[in-house]
Amino acid sequence: MDNLRFFGLALGLFAAVFFGMKWMFTVEPLKPDASVPTFQRIEPGSPRAQFLSSSISDGDATRDKLRHAVLDNAKALNDDPCNSALKERYIEAADNYVRALTGVVPCLGTQTCGKSDWPKLELAGRAFGTPLDHRVHEAMQQVHAKGVFKRGDFPDDIVNVVAEMAADPAIRPEPKVDPHFATEQQIAAQQRMAAAFHHPDVCAGTDAQ
Repeated sequence: MDNLRFFGLALGLFAAVFFGMKWMFTVEPLKPDASVPTFQRIEPGSPRAQFLSSSISDGDATRDKLRHAVLDNAKALNDDPCNSALKERYIEAADNYVRALTGVVPCLGTQTCGKSDWPKLELAGRAFGTPLDHRVHEAMQQVHAKGVFKRGDFPDDIVNVVAEMAADPAIRPEPKVDPHFATEQQIAAQQRMAAAFHHPDVCAGTDAQ
């Protein structure tokens, strides 16, 4: 229970740093200055301004490559959700992106974060809390909402982090309940939870490509 409490606090701290960095990197339009030539005015709130704001990263080339791989593959799969080759490429891209994060904070993958991990969580929040990372999470949530993923699609050591980023509890591993010690009510509750988060097979009856 203590580990779960600390993991919840860890996610809260990571989210606080994440959204703090997103605010800090938000693009604001410059005030008019007669001494500065004007080439093109970008209206606040316009699609162009929003895109520029959401494209800011920490400038790390390796992480940018991972971010854009997720964005590109999420879009491709979102457009063609029953394409098995695109699904595999997205899973690989998401795996690489999440492993870069858990490489900084391993306890996120194992759900064992404690107070001693908070400095690493702050570091990860700064590295992976940019507006471009926010866009990555939104793209993941959009494609996962299609219901094309199920338990077992992602490796066990990163699946919980993917589930958090993509807001997709259906991919989480099934909770282990020892039938020798669990009550009938506990087993029934587990079965109800599994059914509630189960995605219907949206690609049933289609030919996988």
